[in-house]
Amino acid sequence: MKKTGFQKTIVWLFSCILLFGLAVPSYADDEISINGKPEVFITGKSVYEIENGTETSVDVQVKNKGSATAEHIVVRAKSDEPVPPFQISFSDGENVGSLGTNGSKMLRMHIKMNETPEKSIYPVTLSYTYQNRAGATFSGSETIQLRVKGFDKEPIYLFENMKTVPESLTPGQGGTVSGTVKNSGSKDMLQAEVSLDNLQTEGISLSGGFSSMQLGNLAVGEQKAFSFPLSASADMAAGNYPVTVKLKYQDEFGKEFEKVQNYYISVGGANGKATQLEIRNMKEPQGVFDVNQNFQITFELCNTGQTTAKDIVVQAEGLEATAVVPKSTSMKNIANLPAGKSMPLSFTFAGTNQASTQNYAVQFTVTYKTGNTKEETFKQYAGVNIRNAEKDKKDKEANESDKDKPTSKPKIIVSKYVCDPLIVMAGEEFDLKTTLMNTHPVKGVKNIKMFLTLAEETSSETEKSGNIFTPVNSSNTYYFDAIAPKSTVDKELRLYVVPNAQPKTYTLTVNFEYEDAEGNEYTAKELLGINVKQTTELSIDEFVLPESVEQYAPITVSFSYYNTGKVALNNVMFKIEGDVDTPNKSTYIGNMDPGASDYYEATFTPNTLGEVPVSIIASYEDSSGELVEDRRDFVLNVTEPIPVDENADMNMEEPAAPVNFKWIGFIAGLVIVAIVVIVIVLKKRKKKKEASLLADIDDDKDDEEGISL
Repeated sequence: MKKTGFQKTIVWLFSCILLFGLAVPSYADDEISINGKPEVFITGKSVYEIENGTETSVDVQVKNKGSATAEHIVVRAKSDEPVPPFQISFSDGENVGSLGTNGSKMLRMHIKMNETPEKSIYPVTLSYTYQNRAGATFSGSETIQLRVKGFDKEPIYLFENMKTVPESLTPGQGGTVSGTVKNSGSKDMLQAEVSLDNLQTEGISLSGGFSSMQLGNLAVGEQKAFSFPLSASADMAAGNYPVTVKLKYQDEFGKEFEKVQNYYISVGGANGKATQLEIRNMKEPQGVFDVNQNFQITFELCNTGQTTAKDIVVQAEGLEATAVVPKSTSMKNIANLPAGKSMPLSFTFAGTNQASTQNYAVQFTVTYKTGNTKEETFKQYAGVNIRNAEKDKKDKEANESDKDKPTSKPKIIVSKYVCDPLIVMAGEEFDLKTTLMNTHPVKGVKNIKMFLTLAEETSSETEKSGNIFTPVNSSNTYYFDAIAPKSTVDKELRLYVVPNAQPKTYTLTVNFEYEDAEGNEYTAKELLGINVKQTTELSIDEFVLPESVEQYAPITVSFSYYNTGKVALNNVMFKIEGDVDTPNKSTYIGNMDPGASDYYEATFTPNTLGEVPVSIIASYEDSSGELVEDRRDFVLNVTEPIPVDENADMNMEEPAAPVNFKWIGFIAGLVIVAIVVIVIVLKKRKKKKEASLLADIDDDKDDEEGISL
């Protein structure tokens, strides 16, 4: 009976284990951890290029990076434009279905541009909703940019075969200007129109009554001719007069363009009625005039042309202003002088105490206008003998006292030099304008040779840096006949800077070899500083910002940048300007060597509603210390945040993880089995001891019986 009861007990215990292990329900799935949550997002390019008039297919990836299955995923596309010029559809519809942990699905969108776009980039918001297995709803959105291919590129044109018939218009008569417009780009030109502008009634004007000509559409490579009848005013002077040729056209998107180009019309020539003023019958003062003794110079101003000269100004002055001065009005104004007419003019001068006994020149400058616009200038000179006995006496005494002094040598210096531009660019040409001066008061110099050298050397012992500057279309040696005492000569040089010149100030040596009147040879050197600047360039990858964003929604901008110039960039810095919050409005990068590259990323949040201007600014200092900025300006359309439903937030909270009774029952069963095993072992040991004890008692009884026998 005891053995049967024990077996029943074992059966009852195993029944309990089965009840705990199988009958207890479980609410947790093997794929979902106790605290699992789905998290859906969309990945792909930030900018997609689409073509106008065709359907473009693009792919975006929907992915679940959470730790639980996302169910009932729906993706929708919406443009911020009230009436977008395109349509968007999905190959498999908006319903994506379900995605397990780390699951993904490629979503194909079809975009068709069916209207005329007004800008090159359109933002599109991809919004999505999904649920977890408990029924809680989640949502999110991503913004992509649609770039219209070719919208930011305009057709390229050329004006060709421009000519005037006849080549030079005769005043009072007409002619024709003609040419062709050629589409030399890769896009069609639509509704092209050519017109003439900058015309004047008293100058070049149109004689046909119309100022524009419709050319229509020009396909790629096509050209069309245009022609306009012109007339020249009867009183126009000979010369070249500009007219403006204006071209208007549209591209395939309806975007309008307007280009202008100047063309010069020749008027006059051999048969032109040019205005021509001359000074005739000039009477120079005869004899010798003492200091402060007045003398007169008279002449006739004649118009030998065939049109009226206007706004005439005649100015008289001594070439040595301290020696000869005017005693009458030195400037005379004449409103006009008709063709074939003349006007007598008279000017009075006198010598001063500063004059020496010699001949002095008086200069007459005549300025006037021909026709309506062109200004002409010419000069003529007269001479007068001045005597200053007192100054001659002083000069003679001074010369006699100087006989015992060492003979001074004539010197040539560069009294002035100008670089145009002031800072020259490596790899480009520049003008070096110099003024050479003989500093000696009485000795002239002759047979002058000038040549340039660069005294500095490069890091190489064998390579001289003299080839930094190379003369353009000339040799390195220049020659002058003579320079009078205290006189100057001007010399303009055209030089070229080698492309690999390092940015710094180079010392250019100007060498002189010359002689004085007696044939004595001399040499001299002058040092000129030439500031060379090397090309600097910071290249930034293209990037865009969304045109529409919610207030307080963070925006991330990122791009790569490169030093594509030939010299290092100093103090590179990126800044964000605008009414936005950001932890780093200024990011200091430092110096960048040539060929170096890096990556920039920043996040900012707009504060105000409406249109918010935002600028991303890259700045650096070039080799000359000049600050260079590259600005990228954007306008964000900041909208109010979408209201949040508190009840929805409560529903979206993940429910508390259910207690997994299956595991608890399994563990409890193991414990019970262990207890049963221990009980069985203990009972077996107890029975074994009892059996041994009974055997010992029986042996003792047998022994007692044996002894008693």
